[in-house]
Amino acid sequence: MKILFITRLYSGFEQSLKSLKWDPEGVPTIYNLINKISKLHKVSIIFTAKDSGKTYSSNWLERSDLNLNINKLNANIKVLSGIKYFPSFFPRKLTMILRDFRQLIKVVIYILNKKPTLIYCDSANVVIAYILTIIFPRKPIVVRVLGVCSFWRSILDSKRLVHKVYKLAFKGKFACVIGTQDGSGIEYWFKDVLRKDVLRKVLLNGVESNKKINDSMNKNKKILFVGRLENYKGIIIFLKAMIKVIKNNNKNIEVIIVGDGTLYIEAINLCKNAGLSSNFTFLKSIPHSQVLGYHSISDIYVSANIDGNLINTNLEAISSNSCMIIPSPQKKKFIDIKTFCLLKNSVLYYKVNNVNDLKSKIEYLLDNPKEIKIYKKKIAEIKSTFLKTWEKRIDEELELLEKVCVK
Repeated sequence: MKILFITRLYSGFEQSLKSLKWDPEGVPTIYNLINKISKLHKVSIIFTAKDSGKTYSSNWLERSDLNLNINKLNANIKVLSGIKYFPSFFPRKLTMILRDFRQLIKVVIYILNKKPTLIYCDSANVVIAYILTIIFPRKPIVVRVLGVCSFWRSILDSKRLVHKVYKLAFKGKFACVIGTQDGSGIEYWFKDVLRKDVLRKVLLNGVESNKKINDSMNKNKKILFVGRLENYKGIIIFLKAMIKVIKNNNKNIEVIIVGDGTLYIEAINLCKNAGLSSNFTFLKSIPHSQVLGYHSISDIYVSANIDGNLINTNLEAISSNSCMIIPSPQKKKFIDIKTFCLLKNSVLYYKVNNVNDLKSKIEYLLDNPKEIKIYKKKIAEIKSTFLKTWEKRIDEELELLEKVCVK
């Protein structure tokens, strides 16, 4: 097969493209598939710089498009510049429209020249994918949705033009739409946004086995948070709860926060203003292998994600036999219905966005350390019923793509 990937230039890919050495971070769903499929088929990749969004940060400053050869990656790579291609005095909304139109033209020309067998687009490029189904109706086009964020939820009933455009785009006659089972309720969302005759598949991400699992506990408890420092990840809710816990006669607690984001400075100042900076360690983004190490030395892992809790960082916590505290299912939004079905009573739940309830659950574990070991044991027993290695998980998706091409 000749496969063309059209995917957003994720920040975790930028350093690899700058250094010309493939060592990606941040989006294992995409880069693990690229790693495997590039060894078996002829692969081309178009990275589209989108450089927009409240929680999106980018260090990609190139004003022109680039053709790259990357060490350790057998693929033809093209990076399409974003809004920086246009003069800085242009209004931002205008440059975003011009950016997407220019990228579409570049993609169409590329397809006409390279003639790929299969086109694989991530959801950031779903509008391009929709137009490609019209221009190339006989080419199988697969769309990949990495979970349902608040923006994707909003397109269902919104009257804003941009939301209507995306809603229309998802009605494209795609060969297949593949979604990540991250607890966001994507299987329900698919029923509302996709054509009824479009093949869809929802897959739980794979996970690397943590070989440093440690069942012992620290005398001074360590509590771990891993994720982007954004509102939807619940970082402020988590920190407010922890500050209350520490002030309530729990001074000897170490809180470890792994991740970066737009709320990084606000998060640090929140701890500083509470006079508790010494209790909090902010590590920003660190190599993946080190993250697994922090799971091994931590006693409690907390997720405050409001969009779903079968995300990569939580799967790693599950793989590490962590004692976990996560938000309760949001049944009206279909969020974490699947999460509860898989995890059942192997984790401790708290009311979504409720600082006091999260505080009480953390204090319950601190006051009853034997419960920490009980929850670690529960998660160790239940994880084998649904966790897969990345290799098995990618093989499942690759088999699906090959079937799509045979149709």
